Amino acid sequence: MIVNNVVYGGPALNVPGHLSYAQYILDKLKENSAGDDVALVNGETGVKTTFKQIYQETVNAANGLKKLGVKRGDVVGICSENRDEYIAAALGVVCCGATITTFNLMYSKDEFQHVLNISRPNLVICSEVALKLHHGVLKSQSSIKNIIQLNGAPLASGILAFRNILEQSDASIYEPAEVEGWTDTVFILYSSGTTGLPKGVMLTHLNALYAAANFEARDTKDDNFSRILSIIPWFHAYGLISTINYLTTKKTLIYFSSFNPQKYLGAIPEYKVNVLIAVPPIVVFLAKAPIVEKYDLSSVNVVWCGAAPLSPETINEALKRMPNCLGIFQAYGMTETSLAATQDVSEETALPKPGSGGYPLPGVKAKVVDIENRRKLGPNQEGEICLKGPVVMKGYVGDEAASRQMIDEEGYLKTGDIGYYDADGCFYVVDRLKELIKYKGYQVPPAALERVILQHSAVAECGVVGAPDEVAGELPTAFVVLKPGAKLTEAELLRFTDERLSSTTRLHGGIIFISEIPKNQSGKILRRALKALLQEKKKSKL
Repeated sequence: MIVNNVVYGGPALNVPGHLSYAQYILDKLKENSAGDDVALVNGETGVKTTFKQIYQETVNAANGLKKLGVKRGDVVGICSENRDEYIAAALGVVCCGATITTFNLMYSKDEFQHVLNISRPNLVICSEVALKLHHGVLKSQSSIKNIIQLNGAPLASGILAFRNILEQSDASIYEPAEVEGWTDTVFILYSSGTTGLPKGVMLTHLNALYAAANFEARDTKDDNFSRILSIIPWFHAYGLISTINYLTTKKTLIYFSSFNPQKYLGAIPEYKVNVLIAVPPIVVFLAKAPIVEKYDLSSVNVVWCGAAPLSPETINEALKRMPNCLGIFQAYGMTETSLAATQDVSEETALPKPGSGGYPLPGVKAKVVDIENRRKLGPNQEGEICLKGPVVMKGYVGDEAASRQMIDEEGYLKTGDIGYYDADGCFYVVDRLKELIKYKGYQVPPAALERVILQHSAVAECGVVGAPDEVAGELPTAFVVLKPGAKLTEAELLRFTDERLSSTTRLHGGIIFISEIPKNQSGKILRRALKALLQEKKKSKL
């Protein structure tokens, strides 16, 4: 419904009155544990974990963490690849009334230090791989009192083995810690919002419960949509929240910790996968990679794609490879909106509008405003998308100014995305006001890259933008001005930055040396001007 240029998603969904995400999850896990149904399948090892096992291990982890002193108000970090123990460990933290914060395994030292300084966790849970990469950084953080290792023998003295902290108990009588669900933070997840370095997004129990309610409301209870394949990392809001909510709706999730084309495609016929959870690079792969033709994808009935826009052309090409697929559906949202804020129609009701982000969820209001005067715009007029409702975050950790800047005078979250809605109230994202670069679905803040580039003694100033790329979405590309008389090659500077950046935040688009960085009167980099320079260089090469 569209009223006064505001698109309404309909009446808000019901959430449990206790407003405890932990209690909701435990109730659902208990309900789903009646038999020996499989909840998770590790696609790399073939290990299967039942709902009953997750339920019991979550309670065991909660009791063990409580014995270590974890309580309401604490922050516990988790840094690991997707693996068997991850979900129960994270849910165990939530059951203690504490806040869980997730770290990207591939953070560089500086990036990891930055997010640790934001959330200041009391305890950190890591996989063996993560500890080998980051033990030094974790030991330097004064707030961290304990480190727990999920798998393998502890790498150093003082590190606790996850299996040794588990406290066996009767899951059926366990009660999680009391919380104030309206205000207590359950997740701190990292996003750059519209500008700047990563910020810690605080999502409350109410936010998480509302995201769960949306999953439950759209659950078809149909076996044809019950076996799901995903490679989305669980440190990402998209991966973590969707995985937990698929468990509550009793779906079987086949997961990987990284993308291997043969293993990914082979898992589809092996497990008769009928739902793919994807990001645009995966859909591009399905559309274009010759290897796809060698595998039977006939079991796939639907694809859900998020994290970045997807073109109708790519959608149509991918559908040709999946003969029984009803459609490739998209959702639109951000970490600040507890995952999705708009979503395409469900598989059972109608076909999607290719290339769209769908309609506002129940309880969500959305508008598009003129970038200059903030006036609400009508259908098919491009402006900034703004959102309001129970999905909107509590705010950024320790940054009230940034939190206030994200909310407009009517209480709407300013997304920084340029888009429009059609006459039916269906939303389309066409560009971004925000500086954020999306590389293969990962958020790459230009400010973080610029900070690293400027550390080189030969660099005077720089600006980073995303170069459009069909496969990756955008390639981080740097424009660099050298100091007078300095000499530096692209290869030399790339080596310098690669040593200081994680694989997903590197300058995959390369470096372009120029004489001056275009800026506005206040000294802010004109990134649109830099993107125009990219287009000029692209045309000159053709």
